[in-house]
Amino acid sequence: MPAKTPPKRKAQAVPPARVKSAALTRAQELELIRELVARIVQECPVRTPTGEDERRAHEIMRAEFEALGLPVSEHEFEFNRSLYANMALHMGLGVAGTAVSGLLPWLGFLLHAGTAASYWREATRKGYWLRRVFPWRPSRNILATLPATAPNGPEPALRVVVAAHVDAAYTGLLFHPAIIRAMENGPRALDFAKRGLNLAVRTQVALAGIDLARMLLGPLAWPLRPLEATLTLPSLLAFLTSFEVVLRNRIVPGANDDLSGVAALLVLARRLLERRDPRVEYVLAATGCEEASLGGADALARDMRGRWDPRRTVVLGLDGLAGGELRFAQTEGEVTQIHIPAWLREVCQETAASEPRFAEVKGFAIPVGGTDMEAFLFRGWEAVSLVCLDPAIGAPHHYHQPSDTPENLDVEKVLFSTDFAHKLIEGIVARRLGTPPGA
Repeated sequence: MPAKTPPKRKAQAVPPARVKSAALTRAQELELIRELVARIVQECPVRTPTGEDERRAHEIMRAEFEALGLPVSEHEFEFNRSLYANMALHMGLGVAGTAVSGLLPWLGFLLHAGTAASYWREATRKGYWLRRVFPWRPSRNILATLPATAPNGPEPALRVVVAAHVDAAYTGLLFHPAIIRAMENGPRALDFAKRGLNLAVRTQVALAGIDLARMLLGPLAWPLRPLEATLTLPSLLAFLTSFEVVLRNRIVPGANDDLSGVAALLVLARRLLERRDPRVEYVLAATGCEEASLGGADALARDMRGRWDPRRTVVLGLDGLAGGELRFAQTEGEVTQIHIPAWLREVCQETAASEPRFAEVKGFAIPVGGTDMEAFLFRGWEAVSLVCLDPAIGAPHHYHQPSDTPENLDVEKVLFSTDFAHKLIEGIVARRLGTPPGA
């Protein structure tokens, strides 16, 4: 099926208004977080990527930013709705490749090699192949800007982009706490299996090699059949778990993942309005389609290269700020791993050491999936995400579960994580620009 060309993306600027006083007490910040999360869940309960409720949530954020007097723009893009339908397609075709390879090794090779290449390309943000089978629908990112006030030519001395996604996740057996806990606490010898999609793609490559051997050796390759069955197990498991999510077709409330991060954007906006480095432009981004495989962040990372100078831009992701201990994601990537810049890791560690209350914050390698910052990293930007997780299970409490509700959200933890994010932003600015005159 030929690829559908997305429409030209555009940004619709809103004229800046007079900035109002934005200072809040700590109690008021807690109430802001609590009220915003509850409101979005109530008014936009099914925030499917590219869906109508995702659009409504973006409109709520636009209104909140504009109420603070911030210039707001809308970055439009197109993407698919379901990560899990895409995974089921890729992994299902890989399983089919093993089924036909005994009689039609050339077809088995095309299916194994093609699905591996397709999934690897999109996981590393090099392009989309098989995903194009599914409809592409419109979505958006909402961008609120606090401009730099110190003159520095066409580009600010530094731009700090802070992003959180408004869409919510599908649920399924894959996310049952017992299954997540079993994977996290399994034998060390099976650690390689924790990165299941990496394993599935690599075994598809191995199966393509066996297909080539069968084309060359003919019947002499039949003893490899048991090995083929074993190598197909990761893809079969990924297909079954993904297909179950598709059949269930249920979106969770997403109070922590990621309305906690969305609410933190507003808290940070108010704090930065009161006090910020005049040399820095701050952009607060409410992204879309993160749960569909980082669609909004990938479009933003791709489209802004002509408008934002990557050498003067640092991106911070906020993705689930409660439900465990705070971590910074030092490694992302479900197929090919990518690391955050060394200097950014150092600033995260220095920020964690700056106050005793931040002692829990450590680096974390995400084994499966990723945050919006993964897309930025693969496209060459300097970026890092903050996430919370329970170390005992390797995921936040209520992760992709119907219980991820406002009632179960630890608002105090969200504000703690926001405090760290705020101090991390200051650390990033100080590292890149030094202390401003008169500070």
